[in-house]
Amino acid sequence: MSSRQRDILARLEIEGVQYIEQLADRYGLTPQTLRRDINALCELGFTRRFHGGVDLPVPARNISISARAALNSGAKKRIAQRIASVIEPDSTVFLGIGSTVQFVAAALSEHKSLRVVTNNIDVALVLSEAPQVEVHLAGGLMRHDDRDVVGPDALRFFEKFYASYAVIGAGALDPAKGVLDFSYNEAQATTTMIENSRTQLLAADVSKWTRDASVRVVPFARVDTLFTDRLPDDDSARQALAAAGTKTVLCDEDPA
Repeated sequence: MSSRQRDILARLEIEGVQYIEQLADRYGLTPQTLRRDINALCELGFTRRFHGGVDLPVPARNISISARAALNSGAKKRIAQRIASVIEPDSTVFLGIGSTVQFVAAALSEHKSLRVVTNNIDVALVLSEAPQVEVHLAGGLMRHDDRDVVGPDALRFFEKFYASYAVIGAGALDPAKGVLDFSYNEAQATTTMIENSRTQLLAADVSKWTRDASVRVVPFARVDTLFTDRLPDDDSARQALAAAGTKTVLCDEDPA
């Protein structure tokens, strides 16, 4: 995808429906040129056209990990770098499911004396280039589109460790319901990491507040810190996090 196509996807994730004429004006293009970008995204399955506009597909499940990694990649990298900055040497770290966690693995690749325990295949591949990081990869059922491993064997594997940090992602965030995901297997894996760790770090960009996932993972009270690029404009998310005692780190700002 071109950088403009990735930006269109990011806008769809954050803002919802986009209209061809408005997008053309935003990028200084003719509507015909903009439609070629949209048609290419539709052919890849990332978007769907309607008369005069474009939207994300209506999936029965999450979009593929490759598509997710392209969305809001700049924000995800900043989130990952801030998380990596708080993880101390000689730590055991759970790295969970999701594209943002993959960016965290890349940010940790220069750390010394880390033990990483993960069911995320992309995390293991990233850290295979970092021989100073000890990597433990869970066994179980591999999900091809998500490039991760789930199931009872993976859960039992995580229970053999007690991690200093659990770095987790989310399918969606909701002020009333907390952390949500798209499947029961995903939720179980994340919950097991949370239950077997000392400090829980949630990596999630602002688009997760507008997504619709149906499986409850944990309330915000079970998360120590949310690392995000920004919070939604309304106060409901901020109030829910404050009531839960969850610290929020905004990664578009300079570290304090």
